[in-house]
Amino acid sequence: MTERQIFLHSQEFTDWLHWLRSWAGKASDQVTTWREGAAQGLLSLAVPEAAGGAGAGYEAACLALEAFAEESGLSGLPFAMAAQMWACQEPLLEFGSQAQHVRYLDPLVAGAAVGAFAATEYDSGSDLLSLRTRAEQDNDGQWRLNGSKTFITNGPTADVFLILARTAEGSALGGLTAFLVPQGTQGLHIGKAIDKTGLRGAQLGSLLLDNCMIDETDRLGGTGGGFAVLMHAMRYERAFILAPMLGLMARALRLAIQHIKSRRQFGQPLSSYDTIRQKAVRMHLNLTSARELLYATARAADGNSLDHGRASLTKLHVSTEFNRFTQELPDLYGGYALMPETGATALMADAVASRYYSGTSDMQMKVIAEGLGL
Repeated sequence: MTERQIFLHSQEFTDWLHWLRSWAGKASDQVTTWREGAAQGLLSLAVPEAAGGAGAGYEAACLALEAFAEESGLSGLPFAMAAQMWACQEPLLEFGSQAQHVRYLDPLVAGAAVGAFAATEYDSGSDLLSLRTRAEQDNDGQWRLNGSKTFITNGPTADVFLILARTAEGSALGGLTAFLVPQGTQGLHIGKAIDKTGLRGAQLGSLLLDNCMIDETDRLGGTGGGFAVLMHAMRYERAFILAPMLGLMARALRLAIQHIKSRRQFGQPLSSYDTIRQKAVRMHLNLTSARELLYATARAADGNSLDHGRASLTKLHVSTEFNRFTQELPDLYGGYALMPETGATALMADAVASRYYSGTSDMQMKVIAEGLGL
């Protein structure tokens, strides 16, 4: 067993997970919960000790996110925290300078700041060649950013944005550059939260860059290295962004089983009918299958062998199983599925959303197919 695997089976980690579940079950407002979770190390689990983190690894981080979501019943908040972990902290770890670690990474990990990754634009989505936000460098070495971004997780409340901008024409491979833009920077205008039906608690927003001046020291990676920053962020986000959804599935299955065992029809509990039992079994299979692949992927990442094909395969499979799970769930409640307290329809909205963020399911198919040489 590796040192990380030994830690995952240690009493120390078991006790920490027990604390996490107890704390998550009493989660209060979003800001307080975010800060308390960060103070107890939730955001630092996958960050190496040399960079000021816990160094526990990706499997430990996913276990924590799953436990948090299961006990709290929250979908948006753990999703938002995961988005920061994978799309902001990971690129900073890989491409950031020591000064950028001190200024940005340390506060993010400690919960003193919130990060947001801003790549998507109104007309570009997954089509990076049509990305219109531009950055031009002046004679003093400063960068002038102009453009707009949307569907930014944590956008309305972020303290720092990781923004992709075009710095050259032609291929995205060499034409994009990444920048770290703090809240309050002149020319950065943050829009209102975007209304949505799923992922309650996660705030999505837009921003406008109007002659936004960025110092050379806030460029992340080299000029023209934005595509590498994006791909690094996507590799980890696609692999692990759905870890909290495993907890939501586990919670939903547990509550649904309690319901079908207590609810009686025609003098018998619902759980005595084969059609109902089979639905519960299929949901258990959906959850188990999704969980097995995600944690196998986490162990691969802990062994430094996570590639883009594996990340996309994980995202595609877990989101598919999540959607299948939520298609079965309402039938265990019947008409009661429409009641907010069952959470069935809210979970269906979360499942639908999982097919699109971090790249659509079709985009994951494309990445996987290319990995197969197709």
